Amino acid sequence: MRKRYVAMAVTTGLIGLGGATAVASAAPYQPTVSVGGAVASPATYTRSALAAMPQTTFDVTVPTRGGTRTVVYEGVSLETLVDTSAPELPDVKNALLTAIITVRGLFGTQRTFALGELDPMFGNHPAYLALEHGGWPLPAPELVVPGDSNDARSVPAVSRIGVAIEDPAVTPPAEVGALDVEDGGYTAVLSPSELASLPEQTLTVSYIGPFGVSTHTETGPTLDEVLGAAHIRPDFNTWVAGVGSDDYVAIVTPAEAWVGGRPLLISLAQDGTTFLSEGEGPRLVTDGDVYGGRYDSGMDDLVVGDTQPGPWWW
Repeated sequence: MRKRYVAMAVTTGLIGLGGATAVASAAPYQPTVSVGGAVASPATYTRSALAAMPQTTFDVTVPTRGGTRTVVYEGVSLETLVDTSAPELPDVKNALLTAIITVRGLFGTQRTFALGELDPMFGNHPAYLALEHGGWPLPAPELVVPGDSNDARSVPAVSRIGVAIEDPAVTPPAEVGALDVEDGGYTAVLSPSELASLPEQTLTVSYIGPFGVSTHTETGPTLDEVLGAAHIRPDFNTWVAGVGSDDYVAIVTPAEAWVGGRPLLISLAQDGTTFLSEGEGPRLVTDGDVYGGRYDSGMDDLVVGDTQPGPWWW
């Protein structure tokens, strides 16, 4: 009741002035994007600040009733925004592979990425905060992933970018060649025979290693098959850290395989030789990566997490 009374009083006052005073219009919406979390330099960007950063023009092919058409976007690299805020990385080898990025929109959409997927030295699969679409300005920055097969990882009206670091310590399984799959307080142990019983795929992969280009034939179940065997159901905000027996950590997201076109394999054999016969655990294989940093050999653990959506106004 009190709010209604105040509104009536203001209206009456304006009428008393003979209507000569115009009601001030509401200030126009000014979208901003904040970068925070495990970073040394949190920042908030206005649209003009984003437009002042280096822009990338890229094409996206979209389906239509008559086939497909190409739409031209322009925007800022998501990796550039994250790097500018300086993620607080641990003192480990290839530390950026422990970083997770979560992009949230004003309308509740949220998507999670591994920084290693975006980095040109590893996954080389960039994402952008688009500011223009077909030569016209967008009303708010929109996350677009041009290399994806569809727009499932797009986020309209981006408002926040969160950075998290996941560097779990290894938990050696009781049996050589077994794999501990951990999701919060839940752990499933997949024995070597259980892993070998899962449907297999064979991939021939090439990547740059310490001694130049390496090419190998890898055989084993997909990451999805392994998570399914552990009774874990991933989504677009799920991340998975492969943890080697030497504590080396490399993070991927199942969505890389779903829409990114990057097969993710838990390899049990390389070039016809099983890792178990060498006294080692399986190998995480990230087909399509430039360098081999996310090819995590001798794995003991898969540590799974899910970045929970924030409130709708985040």
